[in-house]
Amino acid sequence: MADFRRWFTVLAVLALMAGAASAQVGVAQAGGSANSLLACVANAAGTPELRPESYTELVGDIVISCTGGPDLTPGTLVPTTNIVVYMQPSTPITSRLLGTAYPGPSDALLIIDDAGSNLTSGVPGFGPLAPQTPCTSANQQVTQPGPCAAYVGVAAGTNSTGGAANYQVSVTAAAGSTPAANVYQGRLGDFGANSVAFYNVPVLPPATTGVSRTFRITNIRIASVSTFLAINATQGAYISTSPSQVLPLSQSTLSVGIVGNPTTSSIGTPTVFQQCVPATNALASTITFTEGFATAFKTRVVPGGASNTSSNTAGNTLYAAEAQNLATPSNQNIPGGLYGGFAANSESGFIYPGLSATVSGATYYAGLADFGTRLKAVFTNIPTGLTLYVSTTSINNTAPTPIGGTSTVSFAVLVDVNGSDYVSDGSAFTPITSANNLYAVNAPSNGGEEFAEWEVTNSNPSAIDILQFGIYVSYTPASATSANPYGTPITGLPLGAPVPSAALSFAPEPSDNDCTTVTCPTALVAPIPRFIVYKPSIWPILTINLCQTTLLYPFVTAASGFDTGIAVANTSMDPWKTVNQTGSCTLYGYGVTAATNVAAQPVVPGCDSIANPLPGTNCFGGPGSANVIPAGQVGTIDAASSQLAGFQGYVIAVCNFQYAHGYAAVTDLGVRNLWSSYLALELEKGTGGVPGYSPRSGAQSIESLMH
Repeated sequence: MADFRRWFTVLAVLALMAGAASAQVGVAQAGGSANSLLACVANAAGTPELRPESYTELVGDIVISCTGGPDLTPGTLVPTTNIVVYMQPSTPITSRLLGTAYPGPSDALLIIDDAGSNLTSGVPGFGPLAPQTPCTSANQQVTQPGPCAAYVGVAAGTNSTGGAANYQVSVTAAAGSTPAANVYQGRLGDFGANSVAFYNVPVLPPATTGVSRTFRITNIRIASVSTFLAINATQGAYISTSPSQVLPLSQSTLSVGIVGNPTTSSIGTPTVFQQCVPATNALASTITFTEGFATAFKTRVVPGGASNTSSNTAGNTLYAAEAQNLATPSNQNIPGGLYGGFAANSESGFIYPGLSATVSGATYYAGLADFGTRLKAVFTNIPTGLTLYVSTTSINNTAPTPIGGTSTVSFAVLVDVNGSDYVSDGSAFTPITSANNLYAVNAPSNGGEEFAEWEVTNSNPSAIDILQFGIYVSYTPASATSANPYGTPITGLPLGAPVPSAALSFAPEPSDNDCTTVTCPTALVAPIPRFIVYKPSIWPILTINLCQTTLLYPFVTAASGFDTGIAVANTSMDPWKTVNQTGSCTLYGYGVTAATNVAAQPVVPGCDSIANPLPGTNCFGGPGSANVIPAGQVGTIDAASSQLAGFQGYVIAVCNFQYAHGYAAVTDLGVRNLWSSYLALELEKGTGGVPGYSPRSGAQSIESLMH
């Protein structure tokens, strides 16, 4: 469905441009054969798909086309009308304010005759061949004649057959020849949050058969978030004119957008790390963002164009899709332009440097977004002692050459780590780079919450893009000490739990306090684009397990005149893998007390509980330590009756070090000289009901678990 909608949009725009090319646009012939009535109709130049996460989604342009009408007397004022566009259903319009107050002037624009497009032949300097000349919102709201008053003039041109002809045109003075203003600035909110108004727009009737006049309304942004619109909902627009006889509309209601599917995000299976084994830039998991429809990931401006590339600063010449030459933005200043097919994949609209505003040294230009689509990961519960890194680029595709050019290979680069992602300045960004493509989002001494953001530099408007980023970690185990016999490298971390974690979304979003309402209290400097978190989700990104060995003693008895000796060898010091780990062991008895036949023995009193591993009393007494079994030593319990009086059943020993091996001997204490012994079985490590134990899957032999 997404592909069909996209092609409908493209075909609609092509049809509109074809219509414009087949008839004279924007001039009326003086003394020609006039039609008696002026007839106008509003059409949607396109019906783009809208992101349900967006506060600032561009809807399709609205084009009002007029034909006929009377010839007007040269030198007289061109009649004017007020044009108000309402979103239906009532969705707030969030185009950028170019003033300090709301309601107020915005970067939503009305362009007469697609000025500057050069789409048709006609009168040089007028209609589509005219320079783009602004009439600001303040100048519009005056009584005619005023600063933007237009008068009927006459200029020489050529007709469709190449012959000479005189045409009626709009000029700035009664007997002048300077083209009148043709770019009108819209005001937001004068008639409600869902409205934009254009005041005192001159309407010079085309008059001559085969000649038309157009009024293009562009750069309207809306909050297409789920609060206002549901998935697959259609965004409509209603156009009102006053006085209506100056610009009579036979079609005034149209569709300007349809809400597409949300972008999905996920984290890959977290890697399991052992806390006693150091990690250096090790892959923990991957982040994946998948477009909900083919044009959800957008570059800041359309890629390509010499003027675009030449505007970049030295050392940043690769990112053409993010920089815009505002002096001559030839690649995105043509009204209704398809821009090489990339128009739907740009966060910016029609860029018009003639209208701007400067705040605190930052200049904001009409139509120019602050950045391309940004993808964000917020990391929480990062433990002290662990450094978390992210990839500085997407990792599932080879970087296009140049990055940010016209390649449709999806790609994104890291642009922000723990900064103020909602602060925008209207300028191009500087990507974050590193020699190994990894960048730390936290220091080892700082735990807590951090974030990283990537910006889209390349995308494919004809396919569903997928962008993946890597998460990596480094840490070094601490040395064992008497105060910390486990050598735990990461303090405060509940080992065995799948933390730290990440929340994924578009960016910037309201949690950064930049825009807690739709219109924003500081709408001029509020970022474009900006988003909500559509479906908050948190994913684990890694698991760090305590280094343990779990041993099963299948039969232990301390009843009916028998007893069992239990031993554990700590072989973490050996000629092949010297890790020198030290830790205690805890016994879990499963069976009955023979005298009372009571089942489910509790954890042996005096043993370490290891819920959150801390030094404790060891069940095994090892040489030189009453609490732990040092590397290269053997801990023993000479008689199970000393710990499990009257017990008979099986015992699981959880030892807080790797490479533990167990041995048990059952005897009748010399009464009949009975003796039997066996090696303990090593269980697969897990996080089941008993710490360190999970049922064997059968896929790995006991022998393979021993070193």
